[in-house]
Amino acid sequence: MQNSCVMHRHTGPAPGIMVWGGIGYHPRTPLVRIAGTLNSQHCISQVLEPVVLPYLQGLATAIFQQDNARSHVARIVQRFFVNHQIELLPWPARSSDLSPIENMWSMVAQLLTQITPPAATPDQLWQRVEAAWSAVPQERIQSLFESMPRRVAAEISNNDYYSGY
Repeated sequence: MQNSCVMHRHTGPAPGIMVWGGIGYHPRTPLVRIAGTLNSQHCISQVLEPVVLPYLQGLATAIFQQDNARSHVARIVQRFFVNHQIELLPWPARSSDLSPIENMWSMVAQLLTQITPPAATPDQLWQRVEAAWSAVPQERIQSLFESMPRRVAAEISNNDYYSGY
């Protein structure tokens, strides 16, 4: 899965902050603070065009994995992927816990719980999330990607999420 990219959105622990970030074997994206709801139009204008396209264009090869969120599977977003020749990793529905980005968000959340007192404002929370995102060592992200064949094989053998992929 080298040079693949995992993208996801995440709602932070305080009301009013939604954060999107992506990880890859070598680099990670900067975080994007989403204002309001991440619908398909916002997904394109706030995330895909300004962050994902340049990120993927900077890699020799890349496969984009999205989490099947409603805004990601909308026709307009799927057309964006086709028009920009972005290869998508087939991903079964309701299997987000297999996605390495979920582990990344857990690491970020763990770092956030170590900071006291809790963030008092959405802006303060945003600063802390950005710092925690940057603090996760890239080697930890690489180990997430390296663990994928084993994790997928375990899920298939347990028949938990296997859907023919």
